[in-house]
Amino acid sequence: MMELCEGRYQQLISGGCDSEVAADRTYDALRAAFGEVEHAYDKRDRLFENKLRSVAERSA
Repeated sequence: MMELCEGRYQQLISGGCDSEVAADRTYDALRAAFGEVEHAYDKRDRLFENKLRSVAERSA
């Protein structure tokens, strides 16, 4: 799970995101995957959110 988050963070950085924004977006998707919030705020992160959610469900 952490490897996926690190990869997403690096992908956002390489795509031009500020490091703080990339960290916020990655953490937001992680929180959504675990049900702490309904969905990731940024719609561009929903696919990553769903990927994390499926990993979390398989490991539960």
